[in-house]
Amino acid sequence: MPSIAFLFDTAAKATMVLAAAGLLALAMRRTSSAARYFTWTCALCAVLAIPMLSLLLPAWNLPVKTAPAPIVREVSMPDSASFPAPASAAPVAPIRAKWTNGWPVTIWLAGALIALARLAAGHVRLALSLRRARLVIAPEWTVARDEAAERIGFGRAVKLIRSAETDVPLTCGLFSATVVLPEASEEWDAERRQVVLLHELTHARRLDPLLWFIAQVAAAVYWFHPLAWLAVARFRREQERSCDDAVVRAGTVRSAYARHLVELARSVAPARAYSVALCMAATSDLEQRVRALLDPGRNRQGLRRGFCLAGAAAAMAAILPLAALHAQQSAHGASLSGSVYDPSGAAVPRALVLLKNDSSHQEAARTDDGGEYAFSVPAGSYTLQVRAQGFTEFQKAIVLPAAGQTNITLALGPVNEALEVVGKAQRPPETGTPHRIRVGGNVQATKLVSMIKPAYPPGAESASIEGTVLLRAVISTEGGLLGLSVMNTSVDGELAQAAMEAVKQWRYQPTLLNGAPVEVVTTIAVTFRLER
Repeated sequence: MPSIAFLFDTAAKATMVLAAAGLLALAMRRTSSAARYFTWTCALCAVLAIPMLSLLLPAWNLPVKTAPAPIVREVSMPDSASFPAPASAAPVAPIRAKWTNGWPVTIWLAGALIALARLAAGHVRLALSLRRARLVIAPEWTVARDEAAERIGFGRAVKLIRSAETDVPLTCGLFSATVVLPEASEEWDAERRQVVLLHELTHARRLDPLLWFIAQVAAAVYWFHPLAWLAVARFRREQERSCDDAVVRAGTVRSAYARHLVELARSVAPARAYSVALCMAATSDLEQRVRALLDPGRNRQGLRRGFCLAGAAAAMAAILPLAALHAQQSAHGASLSGSVYDPSGAAVPRALVLLKNDSSHQEAARTDDGGEYAFSVPAGSYTLQVRAQGFTEFQKAIVLPAAGQTNITLALGPVNEALEVVGKAQRPPETGTPHRIRVGGNVQATKLVSMIKPAYPPGAESASIEGTVLLRAVISTEGGLLGLSVMNTSVDGELAQAAMEAVKQWRYQPTLLNGAPVEVVTTIAVTFRLER
């Protein structure tokens, strides 16, 4: 499932593409409908390609500045009452994000699936209706079809069928075109047959049913976006008007064509089986189409193949860098910072701050002399932990980038004492044969016996690079380290290498369980800090 950041990033890019297409179409209002149809086709194809290209292309990160996030004070609660915090350190109720990563994505996915399911159901109904239709083999229709195909330069085979489930001619079929005729077409004269076939074969020649399907998929994917629905409506309008212009260019008299459109529209009735097909005489835009047909000064030029190829190449050249562009708050996507205080309100330096996400990845940092810490990580859900000697461990679930700046007040750790009083009991009388009971629970903790201190890498030192390297390893039964690895990926590579080279030489007295050495997992935090 995509993240909320990816969803918002894609929606922003789609907004830019559709807005640019709208402005371009407005500037082209005196050009032909074919040019505007091509513009909207490129725009809708682009908004569908952007999510896939964003995943495939190398990321081009664009850092942006955001308003400072509100400061949130969090207080860790001790196991028992220890020390009341002063008024300056009183906790403030945390500001929680209204949206988490899951809900917006889930809502978008549900809407897209519903829209795509409706589109799929429409095509299923269409396929079932086509199976019930009858093939048209009458000579007057086949001859008229061949003549119309020759007039527009269309060489592919087109099937003619007649169906009782539609009242107007339709074109369907994503790759192999089919023209659906109503039952009333048996009574049509030669002129109407020619007009209808020119219109429908023009749709088939331009692969308009396939392009209409792509537009419907774009509307389903961007169901929440008003510009997407506006673009689909403009696309459909220019699709029919450019088809009308092509019929006129083929030699049809404009007034006769307009008359046939009006007469066909009178018999239009809802046809659920053909709701996803291209209807010749839809009533929603009929008046504007007739006016456009009767306008003698209208630009009815078509588009040459070379112009279309050049336009598609230009659109791709603009879309590729846009798809690779990623706006981020920082180099890693989101930032988290704050300060760590004790119950008196004083800063806690050198506290270990851990940031873990839902997977095994985690980052580490140490607070500076002023008790401040900072992270730069990808947006997402994390667990924030703070550890300092003598204090209760702090832990909190956060969502980035909504968490903002988080200040933390640590509570004093509890003091635990245990006392065992041993007396002498009377030995019970022996009954039966005595048997040995294996007694365990005797653990002798591991002890570091040999440590090589890491050297500060000269390159990182000269570049004023600081950081905490979080290492994980297994202390073997011989006291060496096995499987030493770096847990946090955002730390500087030179610092991580220096820490690894030194720590892998450390030697321990192994942990003893009931006198026998055992392997244990250890986590080592190596902090590189520059004195100022």
